Amino acid sequence: MTTNDNRTITADNEAPVHREDDDQSWQASDAAQYHAAQAALETLLPPAPAPAERALKRELNQLWHTLETRPVIGLARAIVMTLGGCTHDEAFQVLVDVSRYTNIELREIAQRLVDSVDGPPPSGPLRTALHNAFERLDTTTVRPDTAG
Repeated sequence: MTTNDNRTITADNEAPVHREDDDQSWQASDAAQYHAAQAALETLLPPAPAPAERALKRELNQLWHTLETRPVIGLARAIVMTLGGCTHDEAFQVLVDVSRYTNIELREIAQRLVDSVDGPPPSGPLRTALHNAFERLDTTTVRPDTAG
């Protein structure tokens, strides 16, 4: 494609097309080409997902995340039950309590506890938070063996 100063445009295998020096003709032509290109592009692109579809995708991602983290949280519950001599539900409350007081996600706390079985013990702040959570659990729970 070549252009000269008279705004004559030639493309391969085409006759020269002359456009006047009028800026309005360029603007109208450019706008028409833009809209044609936009319409062609819209036919090629898939439509944007509807809000309901986005919500379903978000829910599916959350379910997959839950399925991936559930085994680690279950192992961490077993560790807490062994350490604190508490029930399954109480162990989960301890994990939630530690998460709340340390501002660390529950799954991260669970992973650190599981990793501490074969590796180094949890960090000092996490051990302190666990100890405090066990103390809070003991003060709020009446156990059958200590009830008088």
